[in-house]
Amino acid sequence: PIVGVVGQDVVLPCQLSPPAQLPKMDVQWRRIEREFSLVHEYMSDGTQDLPGKDYQNRTEMFPQEFSSGNVSLKLKRIQMSDDGQYWCLVRNPERSLESTTDLRVAAVAPVFIDVLGPQGQGIGLVCRSTGWFPKPELQWVGKNWQNQAMESVTNMTQERENLYSVVSHVTVTEGEDTGDISCIVQNGLVKTDRQSAIRLSGDVFPRVSPWLSAFWALFSLVLVAAGVCAYREYTGKRKASQRKRSREMFLSQLEAEKETMKTVPITLDQTCKHPQLLLSLDGRTVLHKPAFQGLAASSEPLVAVGSQGFDDKEAGTHRGYWEVEVGDSPDWKLGVLSKTVRENVRKQTLESFPKEGCWSMGRSEGRYHPSDADTVIQSWAVRPTVVGVFLDLEEGNLSFYSVNSMALILEISSALDTLQGRLR
Repeated sequence: PIVGVVGQDVVLPCQLSPPAQLPKMDVQWRRIEREFSLVHEYMSDGTQDLPGKDYQNRTEMFPQEFSSGNVSLKLKRIQMSDDGQYWCLVRNPERSLESTTDLRVAAVAPVFIDVLGPQGQGIGLVCRSTGWFPKPELQWVGKNWQNQAMESVTNMTQERENLYSVVSHVTVTEGEDTGDISCIVQNGLVKTDRQSAIRLSGDVFPRVSPWLSAFWALFSLVLVAAGVCAYREYTGKRKASQRKRSREMFLSQLEAEKETMKTVPITLDQTCKHPQLLLSLDGRTVLHKPAFQGLAASSEPLVAVGSQGFDDKEAGTHRGYWEVEVGDSPDWKLGVLSKTVRENVRKQTLESFPKEGCWSMGRSEGRYHPSDADTVIQSWAVRPTVVGVFLDLEEGNLSFYSVNSMALILEISSALDTLQGRLR
């Protein structure tokens, strides 16, 4: 068979023997599988040298080579639907000759590697490619072009026009795997491959607990059963006048009880995030992947939401504490969301952060918001790089403080009154 690649041109051969032009020769190319539909027709009287209706501007013969008996057909810009058997018929008033040619169509596509972030003590990578035929083979290759002894998970799906898409995940650990890592996808039919490579140096591998990398995320009230504290249970509602505690009382209590707190890794929800955010497989790291050039960027806020949350109706989940490493980033936002706002994030219908159902503090273009937080932090010599978040549903309080200096940044109280009884 003749093998062609999608998007390229191919010549379907048809040669007369002996190699000479027949007088008053007419030539037809037809597609056998499609009820002998016309692909191209040439008539010696000059009245016809045209493609069939389904092949407009995609066929061409070589009249200058007719004298040597060459009546081959060039098929341009091959499509997957061109795969099949073609019939060449040459005839004149005295005789007719015919032959058949099989065309096998192959497709190749570009390959991309994305970094997912820390995975245990390694770095997670994903290789993606869409638009292959027939089913391709994928392999990860390390330095010196030796096959990596790494466990990978590869999935292939067949989509539009029967083209294959391939996605493969691998975790690279520091050591002998460090260096150039390549993802190679090969089409066995045309013996062609496409590849993408990335260089990993030792300083990209995690040195601390990877959950600390969960940054710039707005955590919802359906966010973290992860931050549940070992607080003693309170009974009954406190009066509104008791809800506003002094800064000194807050800090002393928090400092004393922080020793008994156990923070566990935060898990982000793969189904509840902005489409331009990539989450690691363990849900503890989020990376921003901008839209491809030429594609319209989404106007939705860059939000990643947690998998679980707090509910004041479930015993033991009234209070939670977690810490988020924000580093020196000039732009971030963290806090809690109501279930309604979380649903808007999941459905990708959140146009902006609402005034109701969103309680947070953050930083934008170097300034902190709300303004009360900016006033406090601007008076400090050192900016917070790790922010502690303390949620008390029973009292209706959400507090933010600098872990570095153990100083209160912001306390939100009255705005949380409406949360009681509304959570899952």
